[in-house]
Amino acid sequence: MICKKKLSFLSLALVALLLIILVIYKQGYAQDLEAYEAYYNELGLDHFNKGYYDALPKNKKDEASLYFEKAITAFKTAIAINKDCIQSHKNLGRVYYVQKKFIEAAEQYQKVTELNPSDIDAYVITALAYTRINRYDKAIEQLKIAKSFSSDKAVIQKIDDYINKIEQEKRMR
Repeated sequence: MICKKKLSFLSLALVALLLIILVIYKQGYAQDLEAYEAYYNELGLDHFNKGYYDALPKNKKDEASLYFEKAITAFKTAIAINKDCIQSHKNLGRVYYVQKKFIEAAEQYQKVTELNPSDIDAYVITALAYTRINRYDKAIEQLKIAKSFSSDKAVIQKIDDYINKIEQEKRMR
């Protein structure tokens, strides 16, 4: 009888120890993933900066394109590690915008607004991307949503000005 109690206690202690080890491992694993995510986001920014600030001003478009593709790969890797990484989505959207891939840019900034609904700048940039591909109604929709996240009269007026400009451009087309 005593042996069975000792065996039961030993089994419970072993299970508890395994659970503790699993929790510690998961915490370390999560920290590793966070570090990798940050690394790839920074790597992407480095590539973007080399393409945008170094190559493009020297009219080295092919070189800039290579840097932009490397940046895209790095940002997508960061997003694969953490699909909710707001900064990587913003940065990926920025690269797409510079490349004039406005649908892809809008999709990334739209993801930012899903992850952080109060990011007014993300709505504005999404709207800008939509206007570049003549999707004026979608652009206006984004700006109206942005207005709902501000009580600042100056911000609301600026957004209304954007909406009016888009409506004018829409009428001229």
